Amino acid sequence: MLLESQLKDLIKTLKKNHVCFRENVNLSTLCSFKIGGISPLVVEPENIQSLQQTLEIFFKLEIPFKVLGGGTNLLISDFPNDFVTLRLSGEFKEFEMLSEGYFRIGAAALTTPTFRKISLLGYTGTEFLSTIPGWVGGAVIQNAGCYGGEIFNFIEKVEFLKEGKIFIESKKNIEFGYRSTQFLKNKNSYITFIEMKIPKGNLEEIEFSLKEKRDKRNASQPQNKKSAGSVFKNPPFRDEDGNPLKSWFLIDQVGLRGKIYGGAQISPEHCNFIVNLGNAKAKDVYYLICLIQEKVYEKFGIELEKEIEFFGRM
Repeated sequence: MLLESQLKDLIKTLKKNHVCFRENVNLSTLCSFKIGGISPLVVEPENIQSLQQTLEIFFKLEIPFKVLGGGTNLLISDFPNDFVTLRLSGEFKEFEMLSEGYFRIGAAALTTPTFRKISLLGYTGTEFLSTIPGWVGGAVIQNAGCYGGEIFNFIEKVEFLKEGKIFIESKKNIEFGYRSTQFLKNKNSYITFIEMKIPKGNLEEIEFSLKEKRDKRNASQPQNKKSAGSVFKNPPFRDEDGNPLKSWFLIDQVGLRGKIYGGAQISPEHCNFIVNLGNAKAKDVYYLICLIQEKVYEKFGIELEKEIEFFGRM
């Protein structure tokens, strides 16, 4: 629990160390769902030194905190007031090409424009990442992917802060799998930068690939509606014909397509999406998530695993 005295001491210490922060921030403005309550403090370190200072201050003052990235695969609590929010800024938003096809990318770089720019420089294979919203750090944590590709196909190294020290690990030393990594399982590491090797390609073919994937995504997902992307991972099972089972199919089969609760709805267009109809609360979405899991388990005996992350208490 965050005490008022702790918050006052924290603000005083952050000012003294010239660490950027904002008070009483509506977190719904920082996520794609447009759901979430007021955070008492959002702390925004702009470089490695500032991040190390911030974490040192948090631990010294025993400040409870959570890390917020691009907020695109996240359900933020209606009451995120018992912790401080940490959000990278400054140099963490940048990327650069270190050598031919070798890129260093900040954890707070926007995934869609970053990989679109890289693709239009003539580097191929990561066009699929231009269709995934959010921040690069979040994409790494969940090993984001679609259309047969995933970000770890191209990662060479991951730089992260752990216990106050910077580590740089090559891919071979990092645990990762389908929509999962060691960074998702263990919350004690903070990704700062990644390095990726992306091959050169034909620009005309790359431009076609960018358009094809964008059009495919637009056709298969709810448009102009606030959501946090796919709610559940696809289960590791196959149907009677040997085809991989899809979460949306199971949700549809239990009759929940279009189900509304409060201000939230299981999308009638793609029922592995829950959309904000305009005034949804986190509690509304949470109810639908639990309902889906309950009904799918009752009918199929399958426990759907969330792809979406919870930010604060539900």
